[in-house]
Amino acid sequence: MYDSKKLKKVVMYRNLTVALITTIVIGVIFLMWLNVFITKDSEKNFEIIDSAFQNILSALKESLTLQTSNVDKFLLNNLQLAKSLVLNLGGYDALKSIEKIYESSLEDAGEVFVDIDVALVDLNGKVLSSTGYHSNVSELRFKPSEPSDQQTPKFLTFLPNENRLVIYSWFRISNNEFLTFILYPDPRLYVNLIKGLATLKIGNTKEIAIYVDSENRLDISGKVLDSVIDAGIKDKIIVRRITSTTLYKPYTLSTYEGLTTNLYLKVTFDYMNYVYIIALIIVLFILIVLIFTYLSTRSAITPFASDMTKLGIAVREVGNSGILPPAGTFNLRDTQEFYETLSAIMQELSATLEELEATNEELEKAYNEVSAKSEEFRRLLLNMSERLAMIAEGYDEETGHHIYRVKILSRFLGEKLQLDDERIEELGMFASLHDIGKIFIPHEILKKPSRLTPEEWEIMKQHTILSKRILDVPGFETALNIALYHHENYDGTGYPFGLKGEEIPIVAHIVKLVDVYDALRSERSYKKGLSHEETLRIILEGDGRTSPSHFSPKLLEVFETHNNEIDELWRSI
Repeated sequence: MYDSKKLKKVVMYRNLTVALITTIVIGVIFLMWLNVFITKDSEKNFEIIDSAFQNILSALKESLTLQTSNVDKFLLNNLQLAKSLVLNLGGYDALKSIEKIYESSLEDAGEVFVDIDVALVDLNGKVLSSTGYHSNVSELRFKPSEPSDQQTPKFLTFLPNENRLVIYSWFRISNNEFLTFILYPDPRLYVNLIKGLATLKIGNTKEIAIYVDSENRLDISGKVLDSVIDAGIKDKIIVRRITSTTLYKPYTLSTYEGLTTNLYLKVTFDYMNYVYIIALIIVLFILIVLIFTYLSTRSAITPFASDMTKLGIAVREVGNSGILPPAGTFNLRDTQEFYETLSAIMQELSATLEELEATNEELEKAYNEVSAKSEEFRRLLLNMSERLAMIAEGYDEETGHHIYRVKILSRFLGEKLQLDDERIEELGMFASLHDIGKIFIPHEILKKPSRLTPEEWEIMKQHTILSKRILDVPGFETALNIALYHHENYDGTGYPFGLKGEEIPIVAHIVKLVDVYDALRSERSYKKGLSHEETLRIILEGDGRTSPSHFSPKLLEVFETHNNEIDELWRSI
């Protein structure tokens, strides 16, 4: 028999050696060619895009330069009036008045301008007061200064933290303040040209981006931080990667007495398609290696394949019948030993499985018995709790009827509110325990025929909290919610905690309403029972003691909708 490890090593070493040498050679050749090609191609295409961008900037500068004389005349016409308004009125009102004056004749500045803001700015560029967009700007991109010549200062730049182009012009009105005019050229003058350039596809161009600063792009809305621009660019920069090249270049849009506005062109060229080509070559190479492997190892693999076929048949037999057939004769020693070991394991597993099945039957039986005992105990505990509740009330026939009616009517309202089945079942089981805490109230207070004193009433109210002594056990969480909160009012005027609205569990809302309804309708030694109609009126309209604000609005709506059914159900109990 053959040794499978030796067979695998012979085949694996031969194929890996050939594949490794060929792959290294192809990879080195490809990288050398790609590096040369990327460098030449990216430089050539960038020159084309660079030329187009410079033409756009020239056209933009020319269109704004033609309006220079108009802007000067436009600003100077009402400048003295504007200064007078600032000095006399001061603050935002003066700036707003100046803005209205200039807006009314904005067309005199040139057809390319669509809006104007007016601001007061100090020597450090801090915005003291402003109209329009600049009312939300704390500081300009530059510091204004007195012009060295007699011409009106004009600086073309971008809004702070934005990609909107504006022209600033300023006039000193005091030692520390400048009256500053901000003219907005129509964005259509440059946005469409910029976006058109950004969508230009030349060669392997992946992206063309025009930045105002390190994060504000002119070709798209939004902020995209670029770390290279953020670090500072004074000349063209080339960033090379394995499959791409990115070129950066700064451009001067505007200068004025030491102030400069720059734009940054970023062009990325992607050469991933060439990677796909080499990947295809590698795939073809792999196919050749596979064919070579198949032809060179066919004779050596045959014994191994024969053993695998026998093992496959044996495994399928185990799947069908659960029995491993007797061991045959295998070609490889390892296969023979594996099969014999597998046979022994299968026998052990079969015996273990029989033991587990027997144990599982016993566990299932024990579980069913425990489950039945648990439910029986729960029912017994509930029955005892209901009896304790009747004892707490001072049991008589009417008390028993009251507890039963609260249980039935609470379940009915739970169904109409479309609560889940488990919650409805718990309402039917636990609503009768709402006053279980009264068992801990002194009998002389509980059965006092006259009105309780304030001190006695405070003791009586403790029956809600005292219910925890009986109901604070696993499985009775809903019962505890009912007993603890069924005297809370929706408007927060109830007790014991003054909860309001959705802070009160819905089951407590329901039992509270049913308890009040049954108490009003029930006859006692000290009062006559009311009719359904009178009880309905008190609950929905109030009578001084009871108010509709005590109840959940949604619950009242359901109660009113189904009040006839509630009346019939109450009479039948």
